[in-house]
Amino acid sequence: MLSNKRASLEISIQAIVIVVLAMTLLGLGLGFIKGMFGRINPLTEDVTEHVKQQILEDLRTGDKKISFPQTEIVIERGSSKVVTLGIKNKETSSFEYEISLSAVSGPDDSGTGIEDKGEGEYESWFQIVTPRSEINTADVHLRSMRINIPKTAVAGSYAFTFNVKNLDERVMYDQKDFFIIVTG
Repeated sequence: MLSNKRASLEISIQAIVIVVLAMTLLGLGLGFIKGMFGRINPLTEDVTEHVKQQILEDLRTGDKKISFPQTEIVIERGSSKVVTLGIKNKETSSFEYEISLSAVSGPDDSGTGIEDKGEGEYESWFQIVTPRSEINTADVHLRSMRINIPKTAVAGSYAFTFNVKNLDERVMYDQKDFFIIVTG
């Protein structure tokens, strides 16, 4: 009888030691993961700042009116992504401009694609804080645009045109085509 109590006590002590070790390792693992994510956030901010500087440099040194650094954007259904675009006034006077996006084609070529859904079908995909503004001569404006892909979107390649319209002269200032690849 005494040996059963001792064996039972030893098993209980071993179980407690195993639980304490498991909790310690779990805490260390969670601390490691938290540290990794803490280092990723500043890296993302550095990349975003680098892209903005690259767009500014591209507009200053190049002969472009607009700069949209990505021609293909890959986004999973139900998620979003922020991209930066730049506009440079190469005109001789300031003017008011408006940013808009228009759908060109979608992944479904069977007649139920993007063309049949109308102009406004994909407006909810794009969010621009200041789509309309005035720009002075030789000035550069950077704009951030969030692309939100709904969970109901059909996977595939979508073609869009990024438009900047000169509202003072009522003409298209410049355009740039880009693709959104919806995955998932």
